Amino acid sequence: MELQQRPELRQKVTLSPQVYQGLSILAMPIADLQQMIEVEMLENPVLEVDETELEPVEGEEAPEEAGEDDREWDEWLEMYEDLEQIETTGPRDPNAEEPNTEEFVGGVQTFDDYLLGQVGLLDVEPEVQRAAAAIIGSLDSDGFFVGSLDEIARVAGVTSVQAAEGLEVVQQLDPPGVGARDLVEALCLQMESLGLDEPMLLRIVRDHLDDVAANHYRKVARALRLDEGEVRRLVQVLKSLNPRPAGAFSPGPSPGYIVPDVTVRRFEGEDWLLIPNNESLPTLRVSPRYRAMLKKGATTDDETKRYLKDKIRSAESFIRNVDRRKDTVSRITQIILEVQRDFFEDGKGPLRPLRLEDVAVELGVHLSTVSRGVTGKYMATPYGLFELKHFFSGGYRTAQGMDVAATSIKQRLRELVKEEDAVKPLSDQKLAELLSEEGVTVARRTVAKYREELGIEPSWARRRR
Repeated sequence: MELQQRPELRQKVTLSPQVYQGLSILAMPIADLQQMIEVEMLENPVLEVDETELEPVEGEEAPEEAGEDDREWDEWLEMYEDLEQIETTGPRDPNAEEPNTEEFVGGVQTFDDYLLGQVGLLDVEPEVQRAAAAIIGSLDSDGFFVGSLDEIARVAGVTSVQAAEGLEVVQQLDPPGVGARDLVEALCLQMESLGLDEPMLLRIVRDHLDDVAANHYRKVARALRLDEGEVRRLVQVLKSLNPRPAGAFSPGPSPGYIVPDVTVRRFEGEDWLLIPNNESLPTLRVSPRYRAMLKKGATTDDETKRYLKDKIRSAESFIRNVDRRKDTVSRITQIILEVQRDFFEDGKGPLRPLRLEDVAVELGVHLSTVSRGVTGKYMATPYGLFELKHFFSGGYRTAQGMDVAATSIKQRLRELVKEEDAVKPLSDQKLAELLSEEGVTVARRTVAKYREELGIEPSWARRRR
């Protein structure tokens, strides 16, 4: 068979460091992002903080001296005093007896906790959720599933079909590739998560990994009937994937305090206002001085121009990723504010069911984008500091047609146990019946699950003689 060369036009998606940088920035808590910005500004001289002050437009009068406009100055002071009063006198959390200081200090999160937190935000059946938790407990240090589905079904007390569904749930979590049973499956999951449409790369992953590891590019090119240069390009894309999915997770050092990404406030007579934390995340720009060095007529030599062009492209990509993170978090918090408006009225209102999938559909983004956008992000409210994941949960519908979040059900369970007779404590079945009388139908096993999550002992252990 005679080999022939022919031109072919097709669309391809390739990975770039900017893609991974954007994903990392979106998943970062604001304190870590601050450090990243500082490091980036030290390494890239063209990146700087935008401290441009607004100058009066030609034809407009300059602002008058402060002494000539005391009325506006007094109005601003009154507004500032209102904000200060809200900050200092507002109740921390009306649903809690005492503020829990552990909720306001960051801690080191384990990989299992990170995955279980994502599973808890998905709308899956309790049996599938239990199977997913068992699978997470069976992952090795690299994030691979080393058990068997039959064993998971036996341990979790579910069917083999539910165990398989639990594995599918785990395999869609972040980081991509987690829950894979081998290296090939891990790489395929990552390609699917990143939207890589590379059929030849998929064949390399499935049939020629050993040849790639031995640098036998010519052998792979002959087998796939490709140019060796194209094979090398595909291998470079392959090297961008992570052969150890769990290696992409880093709990990082435990921060001493938590910095909120957004603040929710309402002044008298006005609607709720979302205030992004722009003080902690400064506005960045490319230095005009270095841009001027690339203009026509500049005396800059060619080598310096090439260096500046590379640094400017890197800076612009970094700025876009930071701005995209700000926009994504702001849009997520806006949806939270609209859905959970009853809660924000007085801090005591019930939370409505809100799922990651719902927000992803509303924003038109992938589920993993929303997961990264809420993990480690906090909202400051007049009632305390809450992680964005606090406002997400599945829910139930009452007899009156009202939607109630699982978080509100847990709060009601805590209240019922607190009010119970210590001599005759309420059993799980009795708690389920009381909730049913209030219009919320919850199964006994669900009550037992919520009770365990709240750290409440069973009725026989709570009995006082």
